[in-house]
Amino acid sequence: MPAYSFKERFVPMILDKSKRQTIRNKRKGQAKKGDTVYLYFGMRTKWCRKLGEEICTATKEIVIKKTGSVYINGRKLTDHEKDVLAWNDGFRHPDEPKQKSCCFQLMLRWWKQTHSLPFIGDIIYW
Repeated sequence: MPAYSFKERFVPMILDKSKRQTIRNKRKGQAKKGDTVYLYFGMRTKWCRKLGEEICTATKEIVIKKTGSVYINGRKLTDHEKDVLAWNDGFRHPDEPKQKSCCFQLMLRWWKQTHSLPFIGDIIYW
């Protein structure tokens, strides 16, 4: 039963189903294709709220380097692919939420603040 908790900033995109993936540290019991994934806000807090259940469609390895290079299953992403990855993961420009260009810079800034780089983990799709 893979369950994932999300920060408040991602809740609207999970609810409107425009966020269809999450990037996580590698862990035992990670979701795999066909698993039901349980999505929550504030798990392990008194504000915990279930956002939904989805079926995992794929899990791939992701590497994010300090330089901004990103690899999925060993393949280096182009700048456009990195922007699409970031948009799909919920990193959007507040003034232009449908615009996908330059989203990766928002994501990379957040990752540098919240994770040590290089980051090696999994991207889980639903």
